[in-house]
Amino acid sequence: MKKKLAGLDMRLQIGGVVLGVLLVGFLAHHFVVAPQGAKAAKIQTQIDATQTQIYQRKADLKAAGHPPTIAVADLFKLSRAMPDRSDMPGIILTLSQVARESGISFELIEPVVGAPVDTTASGYQTQRIHLLFNGDFYGLSDFLYRLRSLVVVHDGKLAATGRLFNTDTVIFNVPQDSFPNISAELYVNAYVYQPAPPAAATPGATTDPGATTTPETTPSTDTSTPPSGATAAGVSP
Repeated sequence: MKKKLAGLDMRLQIGGVVLGVLLVGFLAHHFVVAPQGAKAAKIQTQIDATQTQIYQRKADLKAAGHPPTIAVADLFKLSRAMPDRSDMPGIILTLSQVARESGISFELIEPVVGAPVDTTASGYQTQRIHLLFNGDFYGLSDFLYRLRSLVVVHDGKLAATGRLFNTDTVIFNVPQDSFPNISAELYVNAYVYQPAPPAAATPGATTDPGATTTPETTPSTDTSTPPSGATAAGVSP
């Protein structure tokens, strides 16, 4: 066999080697490079879809900052949506329950030091909550939807199945080739009803409504008298 190969023309031997190299390169591209390229394209498509969902979620949250005016609302529903006390254990219990219904769990749920932020001029306070998450992106998205749906307004009427929450900040981190598994950091505001204090009376003397006030007049002083020896225009001495 070796003698036959050695007896072949050198050009045929070189051509056979080149053909073998091309065949190996084709097989390597078809079975190694091409699948990795398809996988990278699929991951890029998932990343683009995730970014679109994030932008849509931010737009929904921004629009939720201007809810429609409530024409008629039941007092019990209002007190459920915005209680008059912070009740931190109740807030954590509600967040944990909504997370379980969404099929997820948080690694950390804690109040932010320094909360609540006093906004008594608007009649409410906000209790800020810090959450850490590591799990499925779609489960977290379902949690945010359920949390926002605890208090909604339909046709000017309030529907409250829980406390009013507002998702203030969501920070995503997607490790390479791990989507839909993500890690996230969230800040959520829980609202507390805070009635505005009554306006304090301005200290000072009281005025009799029947009394009349006479404006004080100041005597005028004529300063137009010319000095001695002066004459007015058009007047002969």
